[in-house]
Amino acid sequence: MKKLIIGLLLCAAPIFGQQNNTITVTGEASKKVEIKEYIINIEFKDLVADGYQNLESKKRSEIIEGYKNKIKHQGIDFNKFKRNKLYGITALTYRTTSYYTYTTTSFEEVEKMFEQQMKGVTISWVEILAEKNTNTDLAALDKMALQDAMDRAKITAASINKKIGDIQKIETASNKSYSYFNTAKPDELYKHYVQVTFILE
Repeated sequence: MKKLIIGLLLCAAPIFGQQNNTITVTGEASKKVEIKEYIINIEFKDLVADGYQNLESKKRSEIIEGYKNKIKHQGIDFNKFKRNKLYGITALTYRTTSYYTYTTTSFEEVEKMFEQQMKGVTISWVEILAEKNTNTDLAALDKMALQDAMDRAKITAASINKKIGDIQKIETASNKSYSYFNTAKPDELYKHYVQVTFILE
């Protein structure tokens, strides 16, 4: 456990190169994570009359047709729904349930679909995908992280009566894209790191 703690501290702290008189620091940049789209996963299930909750039986085809008309009044086109046959064949309810997905960039449409209560129709889950980082985004983050590393290196070098000189090496390992939006922490920023080695003068 002590070895692990020491290792983590070394990763966070500036590293001085003894042989070539260098300092290596990690710079940080961040940006807001933007939502790209919502993927709504919805199930249509045969209804079997039980004399209690379901007074009459209904086939999925009838339920889907009724749902089409229901969401049409909300400005949502069922023709844009895609049937998820691959997921369907892995489910135990394959013979009685059909699975569909609907992709939208509108949060208002997601809310409208949740408002459409109908027996035999269930929104099982909603995937929220984030916008991918482009090369332009990453270049901007690299620039900010590099400046952060430079500021930190100057302060650290000054503490030992040194100045930083030319950059010897830059490394970045941040992923180009991130797929899922963290709904548990909607305000969480995307962090981008750059490791920079400076020559000490």
